[in-house]
Amino acid sequence: MEPEQFRRLVENVKIDGALTEIVLCCQNADGSLEILSGHHRQEAAIAADQFLIWVMVITTLLDEERKNAIQLSHNSIAGQDNPSILAQVYESLGLEAKKFSGLTDEILKGLEKIQVSALTAANVNYEQLNINFLPEDLEEFDRCVKQIKERKQVALVYAARYADFDSIFNTVVEVKHKLGIVNSALALASMAELANERLDLLEAEKEAEKSAD
Repeated sequence: MEPEQFRRLVENVKIDGALTEIVLCCQNADGSLEILSGHHRQEAAIAADQFLIWVMVITTLLDEERKNAIQLSHNSIAGQDNPSILAQVYESLGLEAKKFSGLTDEILKGLEKIQVSALTAANVNYEQLNINFLPEDLEEFDRCVKQIKERKQVALVYAARYADFDSIFNTVVEVKHKLGIVNSALALASMAELANERLDLLEAEKEAEKSAD
């Protein structure tokens, strides 16, 4: 949080005489409380001489992955958090925790502004995958391929038929809707999981047919 924003937050707490938003905590195995959401609010309350505040406490023991997912889902990550730190925390989550975090496509667009040097300094491992849906018209196809080559990118680049775009896009939308996912990359990961489950089922059916013969 910027110093000016923090100053305004402190002034608001002084005017209200209390925090108007509850701080979210969890209780650890040793009985101690850990703030998951509301660090700035807690600091502002202290700065405003408010040493007694209301908090909401999760008494169920949480592992670190669940804590990180809750922090991402409750904090204003789009405007306040360091993008490289956000990427690092998000990368540490499993698929289910990533879904719970509620990280949206719009928020992830902000990560595109991160400099590669910043990612390296933060030791964040990341990969890029570009799928280009190319037209069937030969001239348009050549023009698109030329543009792709001129990008000089190190990301993995795949080509697909332009005619398949609507089918894939609609499937991503359907998966997001039915599984309650807000990020398209997670929808693609879920589609891959479903595909693997189907492939395992087909393999099992094939083995069963061999055994029957």
